[in-house]
This record gives sequence, C-alpha cells and structure tokens, in this order.
Amino acid sequence: MDCVAAFGIGSTNFRAAVATTDGELLTKVAVEPTRPRELADQLVAAVGDLQRSADRPIDAVAVSTTGLVDDDAGEIRAFDTPAGEPLDRIAVGSAVERAHGLPVTLVNDCNAAALGEWYYGARDDEECLAHVTFGTGIGGGVVADGNLLRGEDGQAGEFGLLPVAPHEYESTGVAGAWESVCSGRGIPAFAAGRVEADAGSADAERVDADALTAEDVFAAADADEGWAVACLDAVARYNAAGIAAVCNAVNPGLVTLGGGVALHNPDRIVSGIEEHLDRFLFVDRPALRLTPLGDDVGLYGAIAAARGERT
Repeated sequence: MDCVAAFGIGSTNFRAAVATTDGELLTKVAVEPTRPRELADQLVAAVGDLQRSADRPIDAVAVSTTGLVDDDAGEIRAFDTPAGEPLDRIAVGSAVERAHGLPVTLVNDCNAAALGEWYYGARDDEECLAHVTFGTGIGGGVVADGNLLRGEDGQAGEFGLLPVAPHEYESTGVAGAWESVCSGRGIPAFAAGRVEADAGSADAERVDADALTAEDVFAAADADEGWAVACLDAVARYNAAGIAAVCNAVNPGLVTLGGGVALHNPDRIVSGIEEHLDRFLFVDRPALRLTPLGDDVGLYGAIAAARGERT
C-alpha cells in the first residue's frame, strides 16, 4: 500500500490529502468545516474528490478522528462535537467501502497523532513517546518501539480524563477531569467560574462570564488583566500535573504537544508546564516539544496508521 487518501477529522475541521505511507503529501491539504451529522456522506464525497485530484490510483483510506473508534467495525463509536454532545455509531468504514471499494483504517485522532510524531514528527531516537493534544478536549497517545498503546477496548490515551483538577469540575462524568479546566472547552468554563465566585469584584462586574471563549481568556492575559493571568497560572499548574501523571505512568523520553490551544498559545502552554512540571514528576524528566506537524498532526497520524504497523 503506497498511496492513501488520508483524513484528519476534528470536531471543527475536516482535513484531507493524498499521501504515500512514507509521509509525502501528493496533494495540497484541503480543509473544510466538519459536518458531524453528515460525516459519513462528507467522507464519501471527499474520497471521490481526492481520487479525481490524485495522479495515481488510491489504494486505501486512512481516517484519524476525534472520539472513540472501533476500527474492526469501521465505526466511530462516539464522535465528540464542539458542544460536548457525542454522536453515537457513525458507520464511516462501510459507507466508504460501498461507495469506492476501498479498505478503511480508522484510529482516534489523538492516538494517531502519537503515531504521526513517531514516524514523521519530533522524535529523534527516543524509544517511547507520548503525545498530548490540547483542543476542544484533551487526548493523546503513547508509542513505544513503534507500537501504539491501544488498551483492552481501544480506549487508551484519554488523558483529558485524568482527575487532576478540582472535583467540582467534570467531563464525561469524571470528577476533576484535566480537560474540564484546561481544554478549549474547559478554560472558559473554569475562568467564568472563578470570576463568578468573586461576586462584587470589578472583574465580576466587567467580564461577561457567559460569553467567554478560550481565545478571550488568552487575549485578556496577554493584556495583563489580572483575572485572566491568575486563571492561566492555575491552568499551567493543572497542565503540569496532567503531563506529569502521563509521564509517571509510561516514562516517555519525549512528550509532544499539539492541538489548537497549544499551537496558538505556545509560550503560555509550554512555559507553564516547564515551570511547574518538576513539582509533580517522579520519573526522569522527558524532552518536551511542540509538534512540528502543526494542525496536520492528525492527518500524518492517519498516514502512519496506514503503514500496516500494529495500531
């Protein structure tokens, strides 16, 4: 298999390209909004577009996607929407196979990103790496000796559910989940809760907590607004605790960071983790790097999964 239609599907963006399994992109990366409720049809149409744009036959389709996946069934078991309301059992594999007669490899996007880093990204000679994605939620993956850790039911890498945060915050029913305060969805909720708790303060009067976004919080911190700086200082400590928990469990030589929250705010995210990491770390400190694959890390992960390695 040397020519793959590769897809990196997030809650917000749907990325597609034709590539070789050596990581060479044969077409430009096409980006469009993800249509969660029409995802199978969107994927079928995109495979057709790539077939028409490629200068050689496509051998297979590889999809990295947010949510829980069942590669054997070709289904996304739970697709994570931006609103945090998962969609159940999206049969993308059978839809593509019926329409195009091509085999489909399906892998969780954060798990896939770890594979992408192993083959095409930041790894030098490390034998074990962990990747953490800070996006709408928080997820990741671990690759050791070229093998992706999947877990008993293929659900390994749900790092965002590590309980490192205050227990009054939760995600997916997990009290104190890391992503409940440190993800793109969690940061504004965490900031709003802190502002509202300080009732009667000037910040509480001035800040529209109900309309906050993560971008608003980072922009306010860059403008040296005290409430936002204090919020992101706390987020930095929770991020360090989360990264350390991953490291203490799997002892990676390298941790790579990706996702929109990290890639758009690298100084605050990376420096915050670096500042507080040793407080929570037991194992030897790993190298910590932003992914060089940028927003395409999930796409490269899909390509890596198509190599036929055990994933």
